[in-house]
Amino acid sequence: FRRAGYRTPDEFNKEQDVSKVGDFLSVRARTRIGYENKEGGIERSEFTLNDVTFFYAGALTKNFSAFVESEIESTGEIELVGQLQGVFGSSDRYVSIRAGQMHPLQRMGFGGFDRPSGISTNPLHSTTLTRAGTISGANFALNKDQKGIEVAYVQGRARLLAQVLNGMNTGGSGTANKGDIDSQKDYLVAYEHILDDIASGFTVFYYKGTYHQTATSSAINQRFDYSRFGVNANKIFPVSFGFFELQGGFIRSYDNVPSSVGTDVEGNAFYVESQQVLKDTWLTFFERYALIEQDVARKNTRRQDYTLGTVMPVQTWLRAAAEYTYSDNRAETVPGTALTGTSSHSALVELMANW
Repeated sequence: FRRAGYRTPDEFNKEQDVSKVGDFLSVRARTRIGYENKEGGIERSEFTLNDVTFFYAGALTKNFSAFVESEIESTGEIELVGQLQGVFGSSDRYVSIRAGQMHPLQRMGFGGFDRPSGISTNPLHSTTLTRAGTISGANFALNKDQKGIEVAYVQGRARLLAQVLNGMNTGGSGTANKGDIDSQKDYLVAYEHILDDIASGFTVFYYKGTYHQTATSSAINQRFDYSRFGVNANKIFPVSFGFFELQGGFIRSYDNVPSSVGTDVEGNAFYVESQQVLKDTWLTFFERYALIEQDVARKNTRRQDYTLGTVMPVQTWLRAAAEYTYSDNRAETVPGTALTGTSSHSALVELMANW
């Protein structure tokens, strides 16, 4: 349904009735209670309005669809995702062209690249994954929204896609109006396959990117080239109490760092996650372990996260979720400095309304 531009198989190549705009609009509000206790830091807790988000998703014409996600954060800042998508062919075999300011892969893919079941996004997709000496490596994460274009070919349950993206600016943003200081683009290719009718699947991807730290005539000396290659998969099993899911992924990272900044960096990261869904109440439990080796050649650059959580529908349009993470973050250690790795405990309780 999402791959096909929010149209069902019997809606292919048919004109759409967009006058029923209520069928395409939705709103989400998320409030949270957060707790953090970081080694060597101050114990903190706070109440937050995380965001209010407006969505539009639906087919506009016989071949074109639109998706808009406007998120108003508690600070008043507005994050915008907006894309147009063309779909050409039949429901079994078609070409899709998607363009705009969009989620490139995370929140749009399969086998763990969908939106998270709990509160937080899996750290392999939401962090930079690399470190170069006393600074971070390439300022890039897979969950960053970007501006670009995608061409995909879908046949049955398989999808092959390629994207050309503006890439990151100097602040690590893919959506800022300013900061894309060169003409070089980033490239993503991926293959996805849905394995069954209950959302099991896998994704294999390769990402190649470039960004510059400065926009000067000597910018060639501040050029970062980076790549990410990985696989993500999940399998859902019907069991007596409901459903049991296994999910996991691996990402290999490589950063070509300017000699004026540091040395090249190689990183490895993987995670495993299990979920249990009780079919009578749809109460869900999940457990996740993630390991991120931010610089394979250096000692004490490893981060490990242990996460436990639960999600429960409260009423028709309301859900509650709780999540706890223990993080052993030796990746903060920098040899030759006073910086040493730390551990931390964090917890979130979230109430989400969708209507």
